[in-house]
Amino acid sequence: MKFGVCVPNYGESSSREALGTVAWEAERTGCDSLWTTDHILMPRNSGTPYERIFDSITTLAYLAPITNRVRLGISSLIIAMRNPVVVAKQLATIDNLARGRLMLAIGAGWNEKEFASLGSNFRNRGRRVDASIRLLRALWRGETSFKSRVLGIDFRDAVFEPHPTQKNLSIWIGGTSKAAMKRAVTLGDAWHPNVQPLDQFTKLVADFRAVSPDARTKEICVRIAINTRGEQSEYKSPQGL
Repeated sequence: MKFGVCVPNYGESSSREALGTVAWEAERTGCDSLWTTDHILMPRNSGTPYERIFDSITTLAYLAPITNRVRLGISSLIIAMRNPVVVAKQLATIDNLARGRLMLAIGAGWNEKEFASLGSNFRNRGRRVDASIRLLRALWRGETSFKSRVLGIDFRDAVFEPHPTQKNLSIWIGGTSKAAMKRAVTLGDAWHPNVQPLDQFTKLVADFRAVSPDARTKEICVRIAINTRGEQSEYKSPQGL
């Protein structure tokens, strides 16, 4: 079993100093990985801690040179709000700068207002996630052509370098919806549910394993919240998680 820590790149306590402190302590105490959380432009009074948030990708560029051993991940990147070619370049760059320590989970996103503010289509986000995952892998494999109607992308004889240091950079699929579970089986290397409260975990695993026979062999990498202050947290996401 391996353990990772979500760094404070969001919320009132987020700061460069807090990011550095958590990263150093995680490395010192033997944690396996550090994770950023992803949002871009949340509506005011959203009821979430994500209105103040450091960018999930570029924060890893800060964490890379101040750590040596821990792996660096995003949990979970809302790729349907972004240009996936730019994302492919950013992530390949991070993996090179971090000497092959990048980890990645991708989610479909849930805040329709955030998508609207960014000019992104919320309704077809699932299809764009699927196409974006295929695009990432194609570029990282060195393919020079790709066409996708849903992404509005069509290029031929293009050059994409550098490739990630990792030859087969794993992509986990975040989310607890049926669509996310199916995506984890068909396109993902692992399933990455955000489970809160923890007593939901057993049922979620059973639901995931029932998706298809292939789901029984997929790794499950769980994100959970631990309240170290011993008091009930008032925050829940719109999904109740």
